[in-house]
Formats: sequence, structure tokens, C-alpha cells
Amino acid sequence: MADDKGLRIGILGLGALGQNIATALSELPYEFSGADADPELRTAFAEEYDAETYDTPEALMQSDIDAIVIATPNKFHEAIATKAFEHGLDVLLEKPLAHTLDSARRIEEAAERAEAICMVGFHHRYRNVVEIAKRYVEQGYFGDVTHIEGKFVRRRGVPGRGTWYTSAEIAGGGALIDIGSHVLYNVLDFLEWAAIEDVSGTVRSDFGHNDDYAYLNMWGEDEKGTIYNVEDAINAFLVFEDGSTANLEIAWAENTRSTHSYRILGKKAGAEIDITNTLNAVEPVPDQRNDLTIYEVRSVGTDHFVDSEIMTEQNNPFRTELETFLEAVRSGTRPERCNVHRALEVQGLLSEIYEECGDRV
Repeated sequence: MADDKGLRIGILGLGALGQNIATALSELPYEFSGADADPELRTAFAEEYDAETYDTPEALMQSDIDAIVIATPNKFHEAIATKAFEHGLDVLLEKPLAHTLDSARRIEEAAERAEAICMVGFHHRYRNVVEIAKRYVEQGYFGDVTHIEGKFVRRRGVPGRGTWYTSAEIAGGGALIDIGSHVLYNVLDFLEWAAIEDVSGTVRSDFGHNDDYAYLNMWGEDEKGTIYNVEDAINAFLVFEDGSTANLEIAWAENTRSTHSYRILGKKAGAEIDITNTLNAVEPVPDQRNDLTIYEVRSVGTDHFVDSEIMTEQNNPFRTELETFLEAVRSGTRPERCNVHRALEVQGLLSEIYEECGDRV
């Protein structure tokens, strides 16, 4: 639990993700500092946010901070998180929990030993319409949920060919472990964390290897001549022990409209969620959606359909995620959403899908 002076937050990794976190933090009443090995990123960060910077994780952890947000490549999550726990820090890790299941397990074990708060940044779970749909599920409004469809497809969105994102050794996989981990968290959450029984599907790498791939603007520079040994798309079908099922469609690049959406099918009602939020620099016409529609059939007077559009504001999920983490740090109470235990369940399903669906390239 932090003292009454207010929270002091460290951000490790000052690339695009770290900058998003800093922007959200700058709107909250907390002090923050950052660390990165890249001097140019440190300089830009210090100038943009008027914040102190450090060149090593150790220097950041030894400074006067209460908690740390880790936005480094996946392979380094374990070493940094476990060191942070040793320093008595609470931790928010960018998703996924780790690059491998074994590494993820060790992070959970270290968090338990330290009795620390450890959250993982599945920030799409914090979108208002996702939260509303989850509450409807919990209240039994849809009845038994029998099937979920989760789709996260980018028209062009490989996050920098030749960067760590496209290295199986560093990232642990491609589109599935990157954007697909968001979908898996939400699907499992809607299905009340049912145990998995069977997995089938296919992985593809149709775009990342192409010399004529139309690279527009994503998270990293396009280094097309270097390593690319991950998948850029996956389709999977999941069967759970309670009889429910799920379809997953995940892609960094496809010749179709960019989409991030979910369909929830229940015995009493169903719902569609559209949280497509495309990047301005990539899409000719950026698409910013915050849609939730509930579908029912009623027999009042005569049988009829009811389609209800849920109207709510579009929140900044990064900010809501950070507020949840910082309140947990302040109170010393571990959060129910996006905690290390749920993140480990996601990691386990990621591993099983990769094992069952074949090679990643």
C-alpha cells in the first residue's frame, strides 16, 4: 500500500506502448518517470512529459517509485518483473504475461512469493461496452452462453517486420500472442473462465514474407529483409468442458475491413460488440466504434424481435486500466480483472492453440 504522499510510477520501455501509458498517466494526479536503453527515446520522453528518465531498469527501480509499468518486449517480462517484485514494487505488465508458458508460470510464482499486485494490460477489457456486456452475462440476462465469436483483424497491421514483434524467440508468436491475447481474455471472461476441452485450427503467414507487402504505418519500422518467423493470421475453434464453443479470427493483415468485434450467443438473448478502433495513419477512413447491441425475441401481444442499442460514452481504456491498477496499489487489494492468475490462464490457452494448430509460419 502506498503512503499518503501520492503514487510515484515508473514506466519501463519508452516506445509507442510506453508513450501511450505516459499520455494516460499525464491525465491523472500521479508523478511518473521512465527508463529505456535508447537515449533518443529517453530524450523525447523527458521533453514530452517533463519527466525524469533512467537508462537501466535497475536505476528506475532504485528511484523513489511505488509501482512499475513494464512495456518491454515479451521475452524480457520475466526478468524485469521478478526483479521489480524483489524491490517491493507492484507491477503492471503489458500483455501478454510472457513469451512462453513456463516463463509466465514463473512470473505468477514470483508475484505470489512477494505478495505483490501483478496486473496484465488487456486494456480492451476496460472498454465501457465490454464491461456492460460482461455485467449482463454475470446477471444471467443472456441465459447460458453457448457460443462466442471473437474477431480482431487488421487490413494492414504487421507491427514492424523484422522488429521483435516478428521474432518467435522474443515475442513468442505473432498475431495470436499479440492482438489475439486480447480476444482470448475477453472470450474466456464472457464464458466465465470455462475449462478448455479441445482446440483446432490453422495458422498462416501469407503477408509478412512478401516483398511487395504494403507497409503503411504501425508500431515499428519495416525491416522486411530481417527475421519474420511468426504467423500473421490464425483461425481457431475452441470447445469448452461445459459444452460452450468459440470461434477466433485473428490477423495482422488481410484483404478485408479492419474489425475488432464479438458475438455472444445465449439461450435467452445475444449481443454484438464492435470496438473497432483503427489507427489514423493506417486506414484511409479511420473507424472508431463503441457499439453494443442486444438481440432478443419476446411474446408480448404477439411474437416479435427486439434489438436494443446500448448507448454509452467511449472511454480511454488505457486510462481506465491504469486507474484500476493504481487504485489496487493504493489500497493493497489485488484486482479481480486482468490479474496475473487470469493472465496465466490466457497464456495456457495461447500455448495450447499454438501446439494444436501447428507451426507459426
